[in-house]
Amino acid sequence: MTAFDEIDAEQLDVSGVLTVERGVRVDIASFSGAVTAHGDLRCESVEVSGATEISGDATANHIAVSGSLSVDGVTRADEFECSGSVHLEDVKANQFEATGAVTLTTLDADAIRIQGAIEAEQVEANEIGFDLVSDSVISHLVGESVVVTRHRPNGFLRAEFIEGDDVALDYVDVGTVVGDQVSLGSNASVEVVRAEEIDVADGATVGSMERIE
Repeated sequence: MTAFDEIDAEQLDVSGVLTVERGVRVDIASFSGAVTAHGDLRCESVEVSGATEISGDATANHIAVSGSLSVDGVTRADEFECSGSVHLEDVKANQFEATGAVTLTTLDADAIRIQGAIEAEQVEANEIGFDLVSDSVISHLVGESVVVTRHRPNGFLRAEFIEGDDVALDYVDVGTVVGDQVSLGSNASVEVVRAEEIDVADGATVGSMERIE
């Protein structure tokens, strides 16, 4: 195992085991081994194919995860890509795409695309597209355009509240849905729908519907 107090470099490639007692500041980082940083990670680009744990914040223009990434602080990125698994707290990104497993507290982005599984408390974006491969849970989901369906037979979303201008949902179990235009597929179950326009497919289950101006 290699241990450093702090790292400040142009490029950092790790294929073994690295522990940093404080922060890591680099331009380009590639972690294919086991990396633990007891501080912040700041870089232009980072690729994680091993196991990385960050106790502080993670800030980068581009983050790509094919292994596992855990961040205890705030994660900020222009582009975030995940084909592995991530455990994050608060995430702020322009583009967030995942084909793996995502666990986080809050996610705030311009555009979100999930073709995997997600567990979160609050997710908000202009454009949200979920094509789920396994069961997912979100407390609050808010966006201008919200589309939820599934990619595999066991993909299903449970949510307390979903709101958007244009909302299309299938394979969901939701407490309340609010929107301008709401479309529910045949495998959607919603307790309360409030919308200007509501389209409900045969087979969908709706407790109550209220048209709003």
